[in-house]
Amino acid sequence: MQTQNLSAYIIPDTDAHMNEYIGQHDERHAWITGFTGSAGTAVVTTKKAAVWTHSRYWTQAERQMDCNWELHKEVGTTPIVTWLLTKIPAGGCVGFDPFLLSIDTWESYNLALQGSNRQLVSITTNLVDLVWGSERPPVPNQPIYALPEAFTGSTWQEKVSGVRSQMQKHQKAPTAVLLSALEETACECGFADTGSRLGLPNAPSLPGPLAQS
Repeated sequence: MQTQNLSAYIIPDTDAHMNEYIGQHDERHAWITGFTGSAGTAVVTTKKAAVWTHSRYWTQAERQMDCNWELHKEVGTTPIVTWLLTKIPAGGCVGFDPFLLSIDTWESYNLALQGSNRQLVSITTNLVDLVWGSERPPVPNQPIYALPEAFTGSTWQEKVSGVRSQMQKHQKAPTAVLLSALEETACECGFADTGSRLGLPNAPSLPGPLAQS
């Protein structure tokens, strides 16, 4: 943070695909806080550290986090920004990893900080990763396989054709579609993998998004 001239750093509990259930490689929030719940946001300043989470995780967070962390029993960007304004000086910079915040979340933080003389700063090198270092688990590399049509309902060719049909019917007539959610990619391609996170069908370990024209 000192190297980047930051007064605070936001650590979400997600990965680059905005998944709720994430692989060990992306469990930055859990690694730095000790809290393993699937919903929460951590913020570190030069003097304080805090976590905001849902009511279903309050007891768990209290048990898992040590005394270095404050637990805030609220969610959303507003209480986080309210806290930040009391902890960082005017002119301070709040860093974040642009790959881990959705556009809506970024806009919410940015709007809440307007007029406060504090600003959001995009840091493309994740600061938690730098500290985690060689102890960070590797990227998942389990084999991907095609599911039989009995499970997918139709072939991937039929699904691609259906998406193209919807593109043609849409009033804005898009020429391409980007599927960023991994479960969408898995559904359209009929893929699954042997290491789906937590064994959940909506949390595949596929490598990236799908672009279709």
